[in-house]
Amino acid sequence: MLVGLVSLLDERVFLLLLRIESMAMVANEVQTRTALVYKDEHGTARITIFPGVEDTLADAQENERALTSIRGNSRLPLLVDMRLMKSQSRESRQYYGSPEVTRDITAVALLVESRVSMLIANFFIAVMKTTTPTKIFTVEAEAVAWLKGYLL
Repeated sequence: MLVGLVSLLDERVFLLLLRIESMAMVANEVQTRTALVYKDEHGTARITIFPGVEDTLADAQENERALTSIRGNSRLPLLVDMRLMKSQSRESRQYYGSPEVTRDITAVALLVESRVSMLIANFFIAVMKTTTPTKIFTVEAEAVAWLKGYLL
């Protein structure tokens, strides 16, 4: 019971800190069931997946609609922070890699928690064969620096 309470408190603190940080950086954000979607001060679109999320196709479609609403008519690089995500369905991964989603994205940086997550993500990127430049990172600053080269 105590572990569940600590986990719930950790998630609430995380969400509060994420909201405070994002309000300082941007005025335009959309919160979905599974993520906070916003444009940062550099003009990079960001999707930060909430802790413990099991991402489904419906969630991916909702996150894409949110991304489209903050992106407008701009082509932007995208940073997806999936470090605290629990799992992602195969259908969700396929949808995120589809031309429908990636056509207005100049590059994608996936931020993962560990080297093992990085290996798994690299495997799925190779299988999807997307034409959008995509790279996986465990360090946020490196992901941000890489994406700056894709700002239009």
